[in-house]
Amino acid sequence: MTINHSSLIMNSMKENSKIKTTFLKVALVPVIAFILFFFVVLTQGLISSYSDQDVYFVKILFYLALYIAAALSLVVTIFVYRILLLIERGTAFTEPALKIISTIKKLSFAAFFVLLGILPMTYHIIEVIHAPVIMVIGVAISVTPLIVAIFIATIEKLLQSVIQMKAENDLTV
Repeated sequence: MTINHSSLIMNSMKENSKIKTTFLKVALVPVIAFILFFFVVLTQGLISSYSDQDVYFVKILFYLALYIAAALSLVVTIFVYRILLLIERGTAFTEPALKIISTIKKLSFAAFFVLLGILPMTYHIIEVIHAPVIMVIGVAISVTPLIVAIFIATIEKLLQSVIQMKAENDLTV
């Protein structure tokens, strides 16, 4: 009776991968819950501002930027889930994964540009309460998606290289 060690190793790797992706899928649940909670808080803030007749362009821009950024984050979460499914199936190093990574990168860049819309409100808050640290926080919030997008662009280039190497190896064999 011969035992195929490579198939045992592959099965073990798939089970280990499935456990890790299950953990990551479960980790997405609180992220989605936080985003939905954020939508509720934004809506309550907007309703409160409207009822107090405290609505002006900078505040509307602020809320709109946060709404759009939250929606983009929700869409990114869906694409991350799709990547996890590809990892489970053992097809992480394929063109569909590359397309998903590219989409996540574009959404992250979009979130950066959208979040620039919070900066006028942070400046307004600085004028009202005289706390310059608020601008640092506003810039940090705005720039975070840019940093993520740059990291994802790096991952995208690495994935392109891996897919190309895999294609060359498939042709060789």
